[in-house]
Amino acid sequence: MRPAGRRRVVIRGLILLLWVAMLGLLLRFEAFPEYFTHALPGYRSLLAGDVLLDDAWTRILHKEQPIGYSHTTVEVNDSNPQKHYAMLNRTYVRLKAMGLNQPVFIDTSAYVDVSHRLQEFGFMLSSRDHTMRIRGVRDAATTFFDVTMNSGSQPQKMRVEIPDDVILYSPMTEMAMKRLRPGGELTIRTFDPAILAPSRMVLHAIREEDVPNRPAGERGMLLETEVQGITVRSWVSKDGTLLRQETPLGWILESCTADEALATVRESAHGGDWVADFAVRASGIAIPDAKSSRFLRLRLTGVALDLEQLASNRQKPHRVNDGVELRITKARYPADEAAPESLSDAERKAGLESTTFVQAADPKIIATAERIVAGCVTDADKVRKLVQWVHRNVRKETTISLPSALDVLEQMAGDCNEHTYLFTALARAAVLPAKIMVGMAYHEGAFYYHAWPAVYVGVWVEVDPTWGEEAADATHIRFVEGELAQQMEIIKLVGRLQIDVLETM
Repeated sequence: MRPAGRRRVVIRGLILLLWVAMLGLLLRFEAFPEYFTHALPGYRSLLAGDVLLDDAWTRILHKEQPIGYSHTTVEVNDSNPQKHYAMLNRTYVRLKAMGLNQPVFIDTSAYVDVSHRLQEFGFMLSSRDHTMRIRGVRDAATTFFDVTMNSGSQPQKMRVEIPDDVILYSPMTEMAMKRLRPGGELTIRTFDPAILAPSRMVLHAIREEDVPNRPAGERGMLLETEVQGITVRSWVSKDGTLLRQETPLGWILESCTADEALATVRESAHGGDWVADFAVRASGIAIPDAKSSRFLRLRLTGVALDLEQLASNRQKPHRVNDGVELRITKARYPADEAAPESLSDAERKAGLESTTFVQAADPKIIATAERIVAGCVTDADKVRKLVQWVHRNVRKETTISLPSALDVLEQMAGDCNEHTYLFTALARAAVLPAKIMVGMAYHEGAFYYHAWPAVYVGVWVEVDPTWGEEAADATHIRFVEGELAQQMEIIKLVGRLQIDVLETM
C-alpha cells in the first residue's frame, strides 16, 4: 500500500477508538448524587429525594473550539409506574479529520420505575453511513435484561445482567449537588450501553473556586473524577448545574443556553482537524521504512506502564529511571520443527469465542472462512490467506461505528477496527485462536493509534490485514488486548505518552 494510504487508515482507527472512549467519558459524568458518601447504591439514592423536571444544555468543545452539544431531559410520568422516570439525552458532534467532516448523533435513554429500578435502556449511534441501535428490557423481577442489537445486519439478541446498584451512564442530570463539601469521595458503578460492559469511577470534591473561562465571579465546586486511568475535572454550581468539565484530551463540556448549543452546529463546520493532535511525535532516530522494520528499541515516558501487560513474544520491556525501555521485533511464524508454545484451555476457549461484536459462530462468517481457507495445508497458510483476503476485499473507508464483524462482512468497508474484527471472526471460525491488539503504529515521524489481530499457529503471530502485512512490522506497539471494553484503557496514554526511538533496523 502506498504510504499515504497507510497513514489514512491509521488515522481512521484513531477516530473510532478514541472518539467512542472519550464520548463515554463526557457523557457519564453528568450524573451526580446529592451526598458524597463512600458508594452510590444505584438509582434509589439518586432519585429518592425531590426530583424536578430538568432540561439541560451543554456545548462540547475541543481546545475551546465548538464541535457539538449535549441536551439532557429528565421527565416524571405519574401515569406509568414502570417508566416513572425518563432520562433522555441527545448528543451531536461534528468530527473533522483528514478532510472528512461529518455529523454524528447519539441518543441514550434510561427508564426507571417508581421503586427506582432500571426497567429499560436504549442507545443509538448514527453517522453518515452507519446506525447502531441497542435496546435492553428488564426480565420481570430479575436483574437480567433482554438486549437487542441492530446495526443493519441480522438483529442479535442476548441476556445481560445489570445489578440494581449500577447506574447506566446514559446521561441523566447534574441533580441535587447542593450539599457537596470539600474532602468527600464517592465510588459509582456504571454500565456502558454502547459496549455492554461495566465500569467504575471515583469522584473527589476538592474546593470551591472561580470557574475557568466563565463570566467573572462565577464560582463552582471543583470535582476530580478518576476513570480509565485519567482524571477529569468538573466545576458544579451550588444548585447542581455542571458549569464546565475538562478532560486531558482537550475535550470540554460547558453549560449554555439552547440557542448557544444549537449555534455549535453552524460553528463546528468551520473547526480545525483534531485527529493529528492525538499522534505521538517520536524523537530520536528516524525510521526510514516502517513496513520493513525488523527491530525497534524505544524509550516510553510520561505515563505509568505495566511491564507484565506490555510484554509479549515480540515485546521485551524493562524499567529505566524515566520510564520503560521497550525492544520490539517483527512478528515471526514458527519453524516447521519448532515445538509449539503451550496454550491453556482458557486461552484457547477465549481465542475461539463468538462474542457480541466478533460473531465467529455465525453461519455467514463460517461459510466465508471455509471458502477462503479451502485447500490450505497448514495453519500458517490459512492465516496468510485470511490476511490477504481481508486486505484486498474490505474497502479502506472512514467508519464511525461500533465495529461488528457481521456488519463488515455485509458492507465490506471500514478502517483498522473493521478489518481487525472481521479477520478475528474469520480466524476463529476457521478454528484458529485469535485476539484483538490495540496500540500504535509508525508513519512519517509519529505513532498513531491503530488496531490489528494476533492469531495462534503454535505461537501467537501478530498480523495486519489493514495494511496487508502477514507478519506485523516492528513499529506496531501493542498496549492492550481485547474488544472495546478493554480498548478504553488506552485512553490513559493520550496526551501523556512520549516516545523516543533509540535504535531501529
